[in-house]
Amino acid sequence: MPAAVPGFPDRFPVRDDGRRSWRYRLTSGFARTALRVLFFGRIRFEGAAGVPLDGPLLVASNHLSNWDGVIYGAFFPGTLFAIVKRELFRPAPLAWLLAGCNCFPVDRGAADRRALRTCLHLLRNRRRLLVFIEGHRQLRPGMGHTEAGAGFLVRRTGAPVLPIAIWGTENALRWTGGILPRRGPIRIRYGRPVRVTGRTDREIVDAIASEVAALLPPRYRGVHRAASRAAQPSGSRPALTPADREPAA
Repeated sequence: MPAAVPGFPDRFPVRDDGRRSWRYRLTSGFARTALRVLFFGRIRFEGAAGVPLDGPLLVASNHLSNWDGVIYGAFFPGTLFAIVKRELFRPAPLAWLLAGCNCFPVDRGAADRRALRTCLHLLRNRRRLLVFIEGHRQLRPGMGHTEAGAGFLVRRTGAPVLPIAIWGTENALRWTGGILPRRGPIRIRYGRPVRVTGRTDREIVDAIASEVAALLPPRYRGVHRAASRAAQPSGSRPALTPADREPAA
């Protein structure tokens, strides 16, 4: 198991009532203001009104840029938790700040049981957890292969899944030779919560990836470009039902 992160509190989450800490409120407020100034209205959202404000909920997204997590942390409705790579929790004061923003570290190069237990604890206690299902950023537009971890969390907790697609962040504030960096449009599209059941973690996470890819423009779908439940034989795909309905017994 990876060693404890200096500055990260022994007690996590820092609040047990599901509300935002003062660190979370201040940081997200500052980030919202900064992003609005930097991008001048170029960040647009679709479907945010349908996001459940209560958990449990696994929020599943593709991943193109470090801006993705900042944007979700700033604008996502209500309180959100997120897994963040361990390397970003340095120095110790930054680890303290991120903990207050409901972020916790994961060692991507090892079997991080501490991070896994935290994920399970959050979902079992009706929290909402953000997971980038590919496990890392893609270097160019197009979804890559997924990590099975999200499938494990859904299988073990039965948490509904909220698919979200984000694109345009790969070009955010990119220098192209002019006086100012390029500020292209950024889009975030929220799907509808679904319950996903399958025989294996891989089946479940691939079904989640198809839901995310279906929200993206075709050129961003990558290995999931054939993202359509209808395109798969009905006997071979995991079951997906609206989250407001219990799955059939």
